[in-house]
Amino acid sequence: MKFLPVLGLLALLFAGACEEETYPIPELSVGSRRVLVEELTGVGCTNCPDGARELQSLQETYGKENLIIVSLHSGVYSYPLPSSQYDFRNPKVDALGDFLGEEEGYPTAAINRYLKPNNTTLFLIKPNWAGIIQSEFEKDYGMGLFLTTDYDSTSRQLEIVVNLAPEKTQNNPDIRLTMLIAQDSIVDAQIDNGPTVASYMHRHVVRDVITKSDGDGITESLTAGALVTKTYTYTIPADWVAKKCSVIAYVHHGSTPDKEVLQSVESKVVEN
Repeated sequence: MKFLPVLGLLALLFAGACEEETYPIPELSVGSRRVLVEELTGVGCTNCPDGARELQSLQETYGKENLIIVSLHSGVYSYPLPSSQYDFRNPKVDALGDFLGEEEGYPTAAINRYLKPNNTTLFLIKPNWAGIIQSEFEKDYGMGLFLTTDYDSTSRQLEIVVNLAPEKTQNNPDIRLTMLIAQDSIVDAQIDNGPTVASYMHRHVVRDVITKSDGDGITESLTAGALVTKTYTYTIPADWVAKKCSVIAYVHHGSTPDKEVLQSVESKVVEN
């Protein structure tokens, strides 16, 4: 593990900032490899709960800080049921699903947006998941990604600071940052292997995409030892439970077919 030049990074981090604004300083080292799973699902998808349970088991194996799961309620099965209390659909989530490509059966998920040889889609069926997740943990793209959040419970405004800290120079001309906000532990209806379960626990539900759905382009040079800082502001809707929400950020290639994720990170909106 390499440590970046801290004094120089701190100078960059605070350059141009207002004196009254301070943010927690992350440990500026590349750290461990994390793997992102973008699960495509819907409340009307009868087989999807089996996939969610498989991903939950894999996350328990690797640790939730290492295997980051987000659930995209998009596509043909995402329409609310007659007994649903919530509608998880969002146009930006639909656009993100479209950016990833067509599904070829459910349960399905993209894993670090790895494109399996001879595949035309990034979405993979459940039998592929465990092996590809394991192989993704063995890769190292030399990219550090650090995320801090500052939430005001009165205004419900969330300030987000993302630090990109490459250990290796990134030469790809199209590197992007995508940021989502997800809510966990939402109890609502779901079709599960036939019957409708009224009190199904929905996990990792992507409520909105903070950046562009296909990612915001990184125009700065990502050279080894440099630091690139991005700041965002987001107001959490009143009907979301802030303490169940988290921000997920990931750096990835943006061209077709290469959309591979280099690094990802997740941070709770409200720390316990």
